[in-house]
Amino acid sequence: MLVIQPKTVKFGEVCWGGVSRVSVENSSDGMTKDWDENGPYVVFADSTRRLTSVHVAQEIDGDDVSGPGLGVADELVVEVGSGNDAGRMTISIDVVVESVSYSFSGTRSTRLIQLVAVSSAGDVDPVRVTGGG
Repeated sequence: MLVIQPKTVKFGEVCWGGVSRVSVENSSDGMTKDWDENGPYVVFADSTRRLTSVHVAQEIDGDDVSGPGLGVADELVVEVGSGNDAGRMTISIDVVVESVSYSFSGTRSTRLIQLVAVSSAGDVDPVRVTGGG
């Protein structure tokens, strides 16, 4: 999932301004694979352990020392859509801050925040999407 120029991004009660993109990426941290006696190709595969990572790119003007602390847990809420309610979507994810880094290009600075999504129960997708018309 990729959101370019989200309308608003909040981490807990703090509104993160200047967010240019948010990506939600899923990967497998453990795959089960089975073959049968009929040939070399996999006949069953399942992702037994899943990891959802969230990456936030925030454009920064001037000095900024207000980045989130490592290990801080809170809800990330991303609002997507135009000015009217028709196409508006809200993405909500309980996350923990994994890393905060910075990149520079000329006079532009970007804060890169990597988060790990946390599920309320092992069988519940940590990403909740509402709205969207």
